[in-house]
Amino acid sequence: MSRASYWRGWQGMSPAARLLIINGLAFNLGFYMMMPFLAQHMGSGLGLAGWACGLVMGMRVFSQQGLFLLGGTLGDRIGYHTAIVWGCLVRSLGFVLLGWAESLPILLLAAALTGFAGALFTPCAQAYLASECSTPSQRQRAFALHNLASQAGMLLGPLVGLTLTQQSYALTGLLAASLFALLGMLQYRVLPKRLVNNQTPHGAILSQWRDILRQRPFMRFTLLAGSYQILFHQLYLALPAHIQSLPDATHLLGGVFTLSAVIGVLLQLPASRLVERHLGVPLAMGLGIGLMGLSYLALPLLAPWPTVGVLAQVALLSLGSILCFPLFAAQLPRDAPPDQLASYYGFYASAGGCMALFGNLL
Repeated sequence: MSRASYWRGWQGMSPAARLLIINGLAFNLGFYMMMPFLAQHMGSGLGLAGWACGLVMGMRVFSQQGLFLLGGTLGDRIGYHTAIVWGCLVRSLGFVLLGWAESLPILLLAAALTGFAGALFTPCAQAYLASECSTPSQRQRAFALHNLASQAGMLLGPLVGLTLTQQSYALTGLLAASLFALLGMLQYRVLPKRLVNNQTPHGAILSQWRDILRQRPFMRFTLLAGSYQILFHQLYLALPAHIQSLPDATHLLGGVFTLSAVIGVLLQLPASRLVERHLGVPLAMGLGIGLMGLSYLALPLLAPWPTVGVLAQVALLSLGSILCFPLFAAQLPRDAPPDQLASYYGFYASAGGCMALFGNLL
């Protein structure tokens, strides 16, 4: 499929689907304006001890990764529209507090609000986007475009944030919060106020979660997708720790995230066309995971040139990611009931986060 075909596909999408794709850019723009600079703000700006900074960062990660399933389940019950709007507003409040807070308790509250907001709107936005696509191929293209938009936000966010934080971290928080407040109002106006298929899951929440665990095809899919999470999250966990031992670590770390985002922006659509024309979904998933696994050979093979090794690993990791990551999100609805789609996306995200944490402990 050509770039023009993707553009025609974009034009043929519903207004709700187009907004949900644009959300990928806007959400990451607001998020990465603040979060890459939070640890430095707490340590250098507020004078917090290292353990306190780690506690705040851990609270944000836990309240998002650990609560994706709860957020998705709530979305299935109250409606994707309502969950997404409230998620935007809660994150807006969290960012205001992050920029303003000077004490550890307020920072922990802000981190929890920021994380829970992501746990609320992320699985619901994915479920809403999937439900707006009438065919698997359209769903595949929609999630490819969403990943491209997300990578663009990841690229632009730190650049904007770097400029703003030189003035004031509180100002950065206020502007990021304003962006999410505007997004919340936009979702309220544009997204239809309905549940997918006008259905609501019945029964107790814990009973529903047990039923998810009994879905063997979905659990096999989640385990496969979890291997992606284990491999990719080392970009944010183990690799930065390795880079700290290298010369000019600060610039190299910034270059790593920039390279990953640039590859996503420039090559996502060519990679998706390659999948549609030649590879097919199963082969592309396997090839993507394989490239990500092979990327970990770059550091030992290029040990005499450590900087080259790091950049080679990031390039292979990112290439593998753009091949398979949109496919996982697009294929999940095959194994999920339509009225529980956000719950299944939430379980998938929480399980992936837990597997990534386990992989890091190894």
